[in-house]
Amino acid sequence: MNSRERFLTALDHKEPDYVPITDLALDPPIVDAILQKHKVRRRIFGNNVYSTHGIAGRGDAWKAALDYRVAMIEAYKKLGFDAIPALSDKVTTKAYKPKFIDEKKFIDQWGRVMQTSIENKTTYFVGGTVNTPEDLENYEPPDAFHPDVVEMLEKIFEHVRDEPVAKIATVHSGWTIAFEVRGGIDKILVDFYRNPGFANKILQKSATACRRFAEVLTEFDLDALFVTDDYADNHGPFMSPKMFREYELPNLKKIVEIGKKRGMPVLFHSDGNIYPILDDIVSAGVDGLHPIELGTMDLGDVKERYGERLCLFGNVDCRYVLPYGNEEDVRKDVRRCIDAAGRGGGYVLTSSNSIHANVRVENVYTMVDEARRYGRYPLKHINSDSGDLRV
Repeated sequence: MNSRERFLTALDHKEPDYVPITDLALDPPIVDAILQKHKVRRRIFGNNVYSTHGIAGRGDAWKAALDYRVAMIEAYKKLGFDAIPALSDKVTTKAYKPKFIDEKKFIDQWGRVMQTSIENKTTYFVGGTVNTPEDLENYEPPDAFHPDVVEMLEKIFEHVRDEPVAKIATVHSGWTIAFEVRGGIDKILVDFYRNPGFANKILQKSATACRRFAEVLTEFDLDALFVTDDYADNHGPFMSPKMFREYELPNLKKIVEIGKKRGMPVLFHSDGNIYPILDDIVSAGVDGLHPIELGTMDLGDVKERYGERLCLFGNVDCRYVLPYGNEEDVRKDVRRCIDAAGRGGGYVLTSSNSIHANVRVENVYTMVDEARRYGRYPLKHINSDSGDLRV
């Protein structure tokens, strides 16, 4: 099988030749390290700082975003991953210029306050710009149908169009954008209790913009749409299940409907313990679940309970093993994941979140190598304690 066939077979709950491999994102330093390893040179950063969250700098932000996304695609190819999240809603117009608050903080194209870290070639969310009803009236999220946005997406897609890999686009359903624009999860949750009309207007304005991105992204010849919204921490969902069902679940369902109308499987990502709302998420019609966060959920348990309805994605430890572990630590953790979820197909190996800046690149290559060695179907599971081989 080629990579695309392998990935789609797993999505169809069947056994491919090998357990497929992918990941939700590669941080800029990882992209840099992979391309340098393969002696591939691209202008990725220049005077800009780019990450999965935003673009900053005094240079051409549109060109920097395009260059970075193309470089990330190249890095996915070099790693030998079977699916590439080539397109996303993190794009901008040619006229976009970040509004700097000080030397390191700026307001991005979504209205989020971001902090730059030049030394780490990344940015991260620190605040929002919608604090009052007046702010909300004046808030304008990015236009997914802007010609510059569409042009960037088309240019990016050319780099995967003819590749025998699965092509994925990532998008939000509304929740993550809403709480970041508001300035934090704590602020919007307080709003939902004290001023639910205001909070819901933020959420719905963000969700409407996200759906427009889903409509644009699904016009491309994609193999799956990946919805990425964090609904929980290690203790459980941020919202009560009742509040989630009232305010956010309808947005998730609408995004799923957009993908399904185009015949695309829709995958879903949330960190944290989503057990209390997992039935609701499944009821929305999603086809896959990522990453089943290690330490808060159990991959084998989710496989047993939902394996007939969901393709599972996860969950090699990116908190400790991939950043700090040795080769055997990585191989052991890959085997743990395949043992837990690989039997019968319907499983894709990924990290427990993403390949972030602190991950050792050598460990990513080891993860791939072990998945190809140990994840060949029909699977032969090794009992780690005894060393016995069991079919």
